[in-house]
Amino acid sequence: MLTDEKVIDIKLDIPEKTPFRINGNDDKILRLNISDLGIIDRFEKGYAKLQEEVSKIAEIPMDDDNVTEKMAEIDKIMRKQIDFIFDSNVSEICAGDGTMYDPKGGVLRFEHILDVLLGLYEKNIQEEYKKVKNRIEKHTVKYTGGKGKTNKKQ
Repeated sequence: MLTDEKVIDIKLDIPEKTPFRINGNDDKILRLNISDLGIIDRFEKGYAKLQEEVSKIAEIPMDDDNVTEKMAEIDKIMRKQIDFIFDSNVSEICAGDGTMYDPKGGVLRFEHILDVLLGLYEKNIQEEYKKVKNRIEKHTVKYTGGKGKTNKKQ
């Protein structure tokens, strides 16, 4: 591996996964990187698959001898997609006691999970964008003498 050369350690301060407690339950700690912009691509791919699976549920005749097996397989696929979107074990933590297609108030469980968790990403990414914009503006002012400075009210 390493020879006699001196190794210099560096620390990269990159975004870590943040722990979130679900419904006040210490046994349900979800870890998400809410700065992960890769979620946009994963959401587009995963959401299409989720919609495809939901449509399959409506097509299963309730008198089908294999209805429970078919619905369990759909739930398994939906769980995999939710975990893929968030790059975490969301389905285990947020839906350990039901299915991804359980309805409540006209909203399916997976939709509720998406709404709540994507809101965390949206809020964090907006805040981070403002910090980046301010940092860039601060450094740009040095070189432009204040020209091109954006309006602070934006």
